[in-house]
Amino acid sequence: MKKFFVAVLCIAVAAIAGYGIKYALTPVNTQKIEYTTHETAVETKGYIVLDEWLMISRSAGTFYHSAQEGGRVAKDSVIGELFYGEVSDDSLRELAAVDERLKNASDGSVTEELDSSDVENSIYRRENNIIEASGDNDILAISKYKQDINSLRKDNRLSAEGESEELSSERDSILGSIGVSREQIKAQMSGVLTLYTDGYEDLLRLSDMGNYTVEYLDTLPDETAAEKISSAVDVGDPVCRVVNNHMFYVMMAVPTDKIDGCEAGGSVTLRFKNMAGETREGIIHSVSEDQGGRTLLVVQCPDYLENAFSYRVADVDLIFASYSGYKIPVQAIRTEENGRQKVIGVKNNVERDCYFDLVYTYTDGGYAIVRPSEDSEYKLSDMDRIVVGER
Repeated sequence: MKKFFVAVLCIAVAAIAGYGIKYALTPVNTQKIEYTTHETAVETKGYIVLDEWLMISRSAGTFYHSAQEGGRVAKDSVIGELFYGEVSDDSLRELAAVDERLKNASDGSVTEELDSSDVENSIYRRENNIIEASGDNDILAISKYKQDINSLRKDNRLSAEGESEELSSERDSILGSIGVSREQIKAQMSGVLTLYTDGYEDLLRLSDMGNYTVEYLDTLPDETAAEKISSAVDVGDPVCRVVNNHMFYVMMAVPTDKIDGCEAGGSVTLRFKNMAGETREGIIHSVSEDQGGRTLLVVQCPDYLENAFSYRVADVDLIFASYSGYKIPVQAIRTEENGRQKVIGVKNNVERDCYFDLVYTYTDGGYAIVRPSEDSEYKLSDMDRIVVGER
């Protein structure tokens, strides 16, 4: 029996000693380093208002667009023609083919009529001749080869100009064969041409934005399907749209108590959750008076967002501020006599004093967000864990 008690005592002593060693090497109350971002934000629904021009047909007929869908057009540039009557699909295809060749000619693209490969090969051979002549220090030969190259390029350019004139004549011939009167359609603003309508053109007008209310937003549909504009149009039908792709607005009805202090001119960030989480910086355009506990907030986004052409209703995070750094429980913060704050970091079971700069304190969550002080010898970013509370 005596031997039994001795054995039990030895086991107990060994356990206490082992626990003590473990406690000394690894604090019992530690946690991993965590880098986080805290946002002061409001989740809401946003309605996108575009700066756009929608052309409405003044006559029944056929619309032909010479500018490409999704292409950028300049103000007062010709984007198509409205024929006052029916036009066959064959004639429209011929017209489109000629316009494509005209565009290529004006861009200097290679066409079937121009044997540009021979010209380029000739230029390439003369460039090699220049290199050889340089090695022989033959100045006269170098000058001759340079003149040849300039002449070849000039002839090629003149051929392209001649092709453009020929294509323009062919285009006039096609227009003459159609046999109905027409008018050129010019863009009333610069932007991107689109041949689709989404139903919000009359519901969300930039010119009426100052008259919209929270109640009006509640009446808007959640989403409408985009429809391609038909080439056959009647009086009052849409013909095309030009959209400013460098500016759009987002209208939101948000709880008044969530945006206290918001003023026109302030900066915010918008995250469009149904657009793959894309974010855009914005400027508060206007803030309405309280309307039954909600406020109409309009944010101007002077930045390109392709999906703004496809979506008019967006799930939005309205972000007023964002704080990034290491997430530290308030129990881990230690203040020295001089007022300097630190946490105890642990690396390879060795404790280090890591001084930090306070970024944000989240009182309700019981933690702070900090960044390592530049003059701190040991950085939080180099630690494995931090000590929480007193040992």
